[in-house]
Amino acid sequence: MNNLANYQHIIIFLIFFIHFFLIPSIGMIVNFYRLGSIKKQINRFGEEILKIPETRKIKKGLYIYYILMILLVVLLAVSSKEPLIFINVLFFIPAFLDIIVRKQYSKYNGFYANGIVMEKFFEWEKIFSWKKIDEDKLSFLNKNGSRFDSSTNHNQQLIIDFLTEKGIKEEK
Repeated sequence: MNNLANYQHIIIFLIFFIHFFLIPSIGMIVNFYRLGSIKKQINRFGEEILKIPETRKIKKGLYIYYILMILLVVLLAVSSKEPLIFINVLFFIPAFLDIIVRKQYSKYNGFYANGIVMEKFFEWEKIFSWKKIDEDKLSFLNKNGSRFDSSTNHNQQLIIDFLTEKGIKEEK
């Protein structure tokens, strides 16, 4: 019976460790990598076909919120003299970095010779299909099953012709 309780405690510890430490740490590493590789990604876009203005403006209040939360956790850790509280910063840094990365990519939103940039770079090889939503929007389905929508800046036929040329099929 005591052995079973030890296994349960180990499993519970592992679940909490993975959920509250490992996953945020990996998210932080991925976002640092994405932030550092933006310049390389820009070179891979290719020729610009159609520029799309930023659709979602990230408000300065969101930046301020994350900075204040990180400072609050650091101050709490320093004032309580408990270094383990610093781990709580891991909850805010990945989200803060994600906002910064999205903001950097959104400067280049548009259709390019090698893919689409919509707060992230999607290569044409990873796009499975597209469908028309309305007179200005197209919806794209990735090969991994995720979907994202994009404005065409009132040049939908240009993009549809380009997609057809690339061999990306239309959904019915």
